[in-house]
Amino acid sequence: MARYTAIAEGVASGTALKTILQVAVDANRQIAFYGLRISCKGTASADAPVRALVTRQTSAGTGGASLTSLYGPNKLDPGAPTSTVTCLKGPAGTWTAEPTAGEVVWAQEIHPQTGWGEYIPLGDEIVVAASGRLAVVVVAAVSVAVTAQLYWREGH
Repeated sequence: MARYTAIAEGVASGTALKTILQVAVDANRQIAFYGLRISCKGTASADAPVRALVTRQTSAGTGGASLTSLYGPNKLDPGAPTSTVTCLKGPAGTWTAEPTAGEVVWAQEIHPQTGWGEYIPLGDEIVVAASGRLAVVVVAAVSVAVTAQLYWREGH
């Protein structure tokens, strides 16, 4: 199985529910997410925690910005085939219509001046069906710069 990653770096969160990084799977395969990292760059240590969610999205939304080729989807093994997923990112203003949130499969409150990383145990990965979407979304009391990174396997 080939392994990949995608990164949305320094995305402004805004203060409403906002998609930071979305991965959309093509119609011919499913993928399995096995890791994520989320970090926040707030300006005040007393600000409320950022609520970070990983959610299946039931619509693509409108807008979003494509990741540059340097940020993904990137192969973790240079000999792997090119990934067929599509990756989009915020910031807040690029989504003219926010994607529709579905099931929440991971949630964490994160201090606005720190980060969180987690690898999901083998066998417990988050599987995304063909034509499905998975996204890192956040809700913050004040806008912060958020960096999100997802890791997945294709050929699952």
